[in-house]
Amino acid sequence: MKILVVEDDQIIREGIKEFLEEFSYTVISAKDGREGLEKFSKDINLAILDIQMPYMNGLDLLKEIRKESQVPVLMLTAFNEEEYKIDAFTNLADGYIEKPFSLPLLKARVDSLIKKNFPNQETFSYQDLEVNFSSYTAKLDGKDVDVNAKELEILKFFLKNEGQALTRSQIIDGVWKDSEEIPFDRVIDVYIKELRKKLKLDCIVTIRNVGYKLERK
Repeated sequence: MKILVVEDDQIIREGIKEFLEEFSYTVISAKDGREGLEKFSKDINLAILDIQMPYMNGLDLLKEIRKESQVPVLMLTAFNEEEYKIDAFTNLADGYIEKPFSLPLLKARVDSLIKKNFPNQETFSYQDLEVNFSSYTAKLDGKDVDVNAKELEILKFFLKNEGQALTRSQIIDGVWKDSEEIPFDRVIDVYIKELRKKLKLDCIVTIRNVGYKLERK
């Protein structure tokens, strides 16, 4: 998921970026409203906007974003006055956080908005790879790749748990249905090997003595 963070305070901006990237979010940052508008694009999944910024404040930037997108937007404000909150919601913000705030709280709000607005992720893009989980198809460098359904189900399970280390048993419990014959846990290693080979998924990393994790670079 790609997040746009627009904040004129460098320490806060870099702190948010570094913290969210630890949880495998892709963060695009901007130091003022004008730069934020320039960096906003259709592939942004969520925006975090400070209100008081030079050149263009966060509320004006929100108005511009709403002209072309309904992407979830979280406002950061140092003000307690109701007028700022009312203005934010009037312009269709999805929430606000008052400064000072904790980074874990911010992440919880981000996770909640992402889960609410993107409940069923049916596609996956990574470098030159495009996967469609609805049609069980994959393309690498624009060419079809022969993958089986179970390989893609495992990939989708990784995507749902992106950034988390998963044991082989957790993968089996999450992917194999009750009606299916449960494989030995080491079979997961074979599936991972095939995913890495066929789809060039170097983002599936081995966690020693634990299992595997999807972590986009």
